[in-house]
Amino acid sequence: MPIRFSPAAAVFAVLVAVLALFSALAQHGPPVEAQIGKNTCSQVVVAPTMPPTFDLYGSTDFQGSADCIGWQWFIYENWRAKGIGRPNGGIGPNVFGLPVQKAGAYTTVWESYANPDDVFKTTLAARGRALTATNGLRTLSATSKGDGDDVSLNGFHQAFTFGWLTSRDRDVTFYEERIDNDELAYITQNGLTSKSKQLYCVTHGGLSLPAGRADIDCNGKPANYGNLGAIEIKAAWIELHDPAKASRYLISRANLIYPDGRVVKDALIGLVGLHIIRKVPKAAQFAWATFEQVDNDPDATPYPTSPPTSTPPPPTATPLWTYYNSACTGANCKVNALATPCANGKAPPPANCQAYTVPTQTQRVTPVSYFSDDSTSVFRAALQKAHATTSVFRYYRMIDVQWPRVVTSTQQKPFARVPLFQASPDPSWPVANSTLETYVQGAACMDCHQSAAIASSGASTGQAHIRILSPALLRTMRAPHPGASAAPYASDWSFVFAKARLP
Repeated sequence: MPIRFSPAAAVFAVLVAVLALFSALAQHGPPVEAQIGKNTCSQVVVAPTMPPTFDLYGSTDFQGSADCIGWQWFIYENWRAKGIGRPNGGIGPNVFGLPVQKAGAYTTVWESYANPDDVFKTTLAARGRALTATNGLRTLSATSKGDGDDVSLNGFHQAFTFGWLTSRDRDVTFYEERIDNDELAYITQNGLTSKSKQLYCVTHGGLSLPAGRADIDCNGKPANYGNLGAIEIKAAWIELHDPAKASRYLISRANLIYPDGRVVKDALIGLVGLHIIRKVPKAAQFAWATFEQVDNDPDATPYPTSPPTSTPPPPTATPLWTYYNSACTGANCKVNALATPCANGKAPPPANCQAYTVPTQTQRVTPVSYFSDDSTSVFRAALQKAHATTSVFRYYRMIDVQWPRVVTSTQQKPFARVPLFQASPDPSWPVANSTLETYVQGAACMDCHQSAAIASSGASTGQAHIRILSPALLRTMRAPHPGASAAPYASDWSFVFAKARLP
């Protein structure tokens, strides 16, 4: 006679089996190298440590754990530097982000990294070199994330624009890039500031940025560039006129060249947005972490599964957003609207053009998920535990971390062409920083960077031309029909190689 189970008993049996499976995995799985906490983010620590890989094995909350790895990166990169690209191990966690009386009193690890415009000797670097020589301060003049060495960008929806972002205080946002010591060593040791050397690299050993382990040179031979892997930083800064706001920002001092030619020397600036991307084992396509200062702007719509977003998010106390005015009325109040500049050399100016000083009405199109909000709470709890209770970094929040679910080799093959394989990125929703991708919030990091190509190997014109191609066109070029152009050679997810000017 067959044994019969009630529906309740059947459900109970399934639950027991599932729990037994998880128990077995927990007991017999391999050790977790980059997992911050076995299944939670409880082990985020205020210390200058970097997980050696992006291994999420053993986690029951992949995205939450990925976000917490991103916070550990954030802590490392914003630790006080001792030398170039190295954290000061002689200070305690209680001084992490401690407000200072004078901006520029210390340099963070990421701020000490090399600027790729200096490495490739672009015109953007030359623009501020004389000004920097007068007082030793960095000079910021890029008012678009894509601003650079006469870069020409087009195609991929609006993945890159020359749009600027202006605060409600009528200050333009400035941008800068940095590359870590490992990536710098790879570029300089292989001579990749030269277009012809880039072409040689991609057609011989393969252009393959370092991952901190099992790295190779342009001939495919083993090489050592460091143990962190390639790290790239993109930062957004705003001028701060009110010193009282300084305790809410990572602050620094800089010379600013505004779009109208106005120069502000020794300006107080505050960090409003930060991208940290890193190539390590288990993240051959890089993992992409992005953060914002909490006062930037509100979410456009409530996230379906997220707690309500306060205005602004805690622990802030001010009712004013930096890039959004709820009382705004008139023609210039359209949200995330890309403006037409008036100062474009045409006479008369284009119709409906807009001055750089007109505030940009900005909102976050994809609201921050509960995974990210939870990880931000974990980070703030870690600050409390470390007695860093006045840290300026408690006013920053995680926006998201995108990471490749499929594990592939960190060594890029020779003759690799765009688009590169995305390796099933998570999360599947758009990932955008509202200060760095204000006008293109419908895409994610890998969507754009999979089409990053080496510099043209043609005659040197002093210009870096980047073509951001649509996915449909890229597929056509990947398998070209007779007479079609081949897709450009890939630069391993990085746009910095397009800055090369040397033949």
